[in-house]
Parts: sequence; C-alpha cells; structure tokens
Amino acid sequence: MTKKSSIIKYIFVCIAVALGIFLSVCSFAIPFTTVNFNGFANSIPLGLDVAGGYSVVYDVELEDESANLEEEVQSSIAFISDVLARQGYSDAVVTRQGDSQIRLTISNNNNPKTLISTLGSAGNVYIKSSQTEEISDSDIVGDDISNVYATRMQTSETDFSWGVMIEFTETSTTGKSGAQKFEELTSTVASSGNTIYIYMDDELYQSVGGITEAQTGGVLFLSGGGITTQETANQFALQVLVGTLDTKLSQAPNSIMEIPATLGTNFIMFACVALAILSIIFVILLVVKFKDFGWISLLSLLIYAVLVVFFMQAIPLTLLTLGGFIALAIGLAILFISHAIMFNNIAKEYAYGKKIHLSVKSGYKKSVLPIVDINVVAIIASFVMWFLGDVFTMSFGLILTISCLMGLFTTLLATRAFMKWYLPINSTNAKKLGFKRGENVNEI
Repeated sequence: MTKKSSIIKYIFVCIAVALGIFLSVCSFAIPFTTVNFNGFANSIPLGLDVAGGYSVVYDVELEDESANLEEEVQSSIAFISDVLARQGYSDAVVTRQGDSQIRLTISNNNNPKTLISTLGSAGNVYIKSSQTEEISDSDIVGDDISNVYATRMQTSETDFSWGVMIEFTETSTTGKSGAQKFEELTSTVASSGNTIYIYMDDELYQSVGGITEAQTGGVLFLSGGGITTQETANQFALQVLVGTLDTKLSQAPNSIMEIPATLGTNFIMFACVALAILSIIFVILLVVKFKDFGWISLLSLLIYAVLVVFFMQAIPLTLLTLGGFIALAIGLAILFISHAIMFNNIAKEYAYGKKIHLSVKSGYKKSVLPIVDINVVAIIASFVMWFLGDVFTMSFGLILTISCLMGLFTTLLATRAFMKWYLPINSTNAKKLGFKRGENVNEI
C-alpha cells in the first residue's frame, strides 16, 4: 500500500462519515417524491421521562352481557398491551381503573393522538359477501382472525403499495376455522358479485373486488381506498385487531391528560451536550498521549456514533429514556478504554524494540482478547437488565448492547484498518505517535 492510496482511502472514509452525520441529524424532502426524510436521530422513539406523553381512560363495554366482566377486562388489557407492543409502542402501559375502565399511558411518539382516537373508535369486524346488516354464520368475525399487520406488497412490475395483511385462524374449537370460512366466502362471491365487504360495526369500511376464484391461502391483503401510506395501514391494522376483541372500548369523556416530560423539556439537549463533551474529553486524552493515533480514534468515534444512532432508530424495540442516555455514556467509556488498551499495547511493543509496523501488528493481537472480554461482560449485564422488564432497564440494556456491538466493530475492524492505512504515511517517526523507547533498547 502506498502513501497516496492511504490518503485516498482516508478521504473516502471522511466523506462517508460526513454523509452519515448529515443523514443522522438533518431532515429534508426526498427529491421527486412526496416522502420526507426525518434523519436517524429524529426518528429515535423517546420515553415518557424525556418526551412526555398522554394518558387516556376507556370504558369497557361487554358485547355479551352474560360474560364475566372481570375476565373480559383483564383479557382486554393483555390483548391491547400485546397489540401495542407489536405496533411499535413498546413503552405503552395499559392498566385497569375501577371495575370497567382501562387506562392507557403512552409517550409522545408515533402520533399518540391518532392511536388514542383509533382505539376508541374501533368497532367489531365483519367480512361479508353482501352489503347487508344481518350477520350470517358464513360471515367472518373477529374470532376468525389470528393476526393483522401493515406491510408492503408488489402490486405491479414496478410498484409496491402499503396495505394490511389479515391472517385467518387455521383451527377452531367451535366450528369452521377462519381460513375455511374465508375460502368458502370467496368461493361464493367468485360465482356472484366478485366482491367482499369489510365492516366496522354497521359501517362499510372497505370492499375488495375482482375475486374470481376461492382463496385458499388463509390470508387477505387490503390496499387502496383509505389505506395509502404506512401510517394509514398501521391505523387500519390496529382498528381491525382491536375490533376482534369481545369487548368494545369507548373513550371516557374528558379523560385525555397530557403528561409533561418528568426530566424537563431541555433534558435531551443537556444530555446530548454532556455526551458530546464526554466524547471530546476522551479524544483529547488519546490525542495528547498517542498523537496521530488519537486522531484515528476520533474518526472511529464518529463512525461509532453514526452506527449507534442508525441502529437505535432501526430496531423497533428501542426506546430512549434516562436509562438509554446512561447506557450511551457507558458505551462511550468502554470505547475509550478499548482504544486506550490497544494503543498502550502497541506503545509497549515499540518500547520493547519493535519497529512501528510490527508493534501495531503484535499490539493489536494482544488487545483483542481484553477488548472482547470487556464488551462481552457489558453485553451480558445488559441482557440481565433487559430481562428485568422495567422500561428504564430495558432501554438501558438494549442501548448498551447496541453501543458495545458497534464499539467492537469500530475498535477491532475500523481502527485496525485506519492504523494499517497510516503506516505508509508514517512508519518511522515514533514522536508522531507519542511512542518512547529506552536509550539502551535496540531496535529489533
């Protein structure tokens, strides 16, 4: 490798890092589309303690008056909690209030007002072969549906559309399964009207035409109409899921209450500034002691930061709370310690008499095991915190895991590559690396 090629590689990496930072912090409209890019950092879900949220109460109404209210309320709480978790509302808390009410507390993410309205307006779901109010045994009801979720499917050779996938039950303890009823329903409409109708209570919500044969897959994909974006697809999927409940939710009058951020409105800014200062201190310490290798650690740190921010917004379960910020600080400290271990081992190898390029090679090998040990211990601790189940500890555990994994990548791969590229630029001047050797030590 030549000096020129090393410089070119550094330039390309710096450009890529600059692009990553831009995508992390900037929002912009994507040219020639109607889509807005919000930036990785702006897309990270925030917890109640840092972003605030809402609390709302729903009245639980029994569809079957003979049903046990206690059991139905508890069943509704468990069902809604599971549905919201699958929809990405990992911090939603659903609790019982009084005899026949449910309280939902949710952070200020993913349009909480829309969620609150959707839960309170969802009706019983019916899939029918005709536009009639009467419900027949052949109609598909909530108990026949096993899962509903938003997804994108290819609708033509070049187009993909957002829609809702409805999966029907494969078995039933009371008669025909949902998949069997759907096959019979589509077989009926294939020879008559070619259209099936989806109702919410007595309101027609969607119709699906063009059915020419029985559908045997046990699934139905809905798109078009009011379902045009990911947001509307998620909203309809949530309505259908809640509509499969044996109870009906109605929002209690004047029950919506806005919850302020418990850590203050400026906490995020202060926390980000603190993390930035911590990063600067770490880089300064490494630059003072290891000179050029310290600047290499700065490049690795920037890559680490971009990757951590990207995966925090990409992993659905991530929620940034106070615990998450603490995990980020610990992750930075582990990254600093990892680089310090590596550079110190390289400096020791040089002090023993080895040339710079040999010192880098042997010092790196001696650093791999302790660096992996530190990060693995932290990851194991983060798993323990995750399984404790509290929102604070789950946020801490997941974000610490992300930080450690990205730290391993940047330290053992990125920093190693950067040091390798550095050697053609300087492999003889130890002063530029802060390395020293005793006067009586001969170079090997």
